[in-house]
Amino acid sequence: MILNLEKPTFERPVIAWWSGGADSAITCWLCLKWFGAENVRVVFIDTHNEDDDTYRFKKDCEKWWG
Repeated sequence: MILNLEKPTFERPVIAWWSGGADSAITCWLCLKWFGAENVRVVFIDTHNEDDDTYRFKKDCEKWWG
């Protein structure tokens, strides 16, 4: 299988769901890069039952994403 990382075409605002893990963090980053921060809303549904490291990682991702 060949992974195609070319920018997909999309005509509506993008909602990127960040679940707290590395895979969704990278997916959100790709969405931000492909569609621009002005067209993407990153959503994290906080259950208030997360491990403390999840909140640390959230802060790291916010810095990384810009």
